[in-house]
Amino acid sequence: MPIPKIVVPRVLFVMVALGSVVLACGGGPSGASGSGGSASGSGGSGGSTGTGGAAGGITGSGGASAVGGNTGAGGIKASGGTVGSGGTRATGGSNGTGGSSLACTGCKVTIASECQSGADTKTIHVTVAVSDGSLGKLPLAAVTFRYWFVLGETTNPPQLSIDYAQMFQGGAGITSKFVAVSPPVTGANEYLEIGFSAAAPTLTMFEDSGQIQLRFFGANNADSFDLDQTKDYSYRACGADASTGFSNATHITGYINGVLAWGTEPQ
Repeated sequence: MPIPKIVVPRVLFVMVALGSVVLACGGGPSGASGSGGSASGSGGSGGSTGTGGAAGGITGSGGASAVGGNTGAGGIKASGGTVGSGGTRATGGSNGTGGSSLACTGCKVTIASECQSGADTKTIHVTVAVSDGSLGKLPLAAVTFRYWFVLGETTNPPQLSIDYAQMFQGGAGITSKFVAVSPPVTGANEYLEIGFSAAAPTLTMFEDSGQIQLRFFGANNADSFDLDQTKDYSYRACGADASTGFSNATHITGYINGVLAWGTEPQ
């Protein structure tokens, strides 16, 4: 048996659709506007549903947006502190006496000595003069010289006596030291080094220091202080004419500011 068809009139769908539109548009009176000041106004409450398709109420307007707070002003930027001034530069200390380096550009030195005779084993006698070797100036404080010899009794410390010094009354202003040479060299296992204090005079134009008479010996006057002076490197024997005059002594070495400037050191 055939199933009967149900026909639904399209008019009904249209009416229903139109009714829906009416229902959607219908509404109660609009709610009151939200009070300002809050971040967002509260929406008005919806009106009650209108009856019988009456015109819908007016949609309530949204609350006024709250004004944001004022932005805080930034703090004042601190200025940098004042830059401190540098400390005062310290001046160098004074040069010590004996061995201080003095400006001596172009300086030259010459060492002369008297010949030696009558050598004995207890005492060494030598007379020396220091000369400016040029027309320029030679500050004696920059000069040292060395007398090289063989010390026989090494347990008996050597001593120095300055018997006479033309420019240095009583030997004041003359410095000295004995230094062992190790390993020994030809004609020497010891040397006597003579120098001058900062207050020593300056020589000019080939001027010399005058005689400096030196005598050195063992502290206990031992017989074995120097067994044979004639074999000492710096010993200068008198000639056949027994001359006692000064002559250049290249085996008594001279130094300017510690640098060899006269003579030849023993090897």
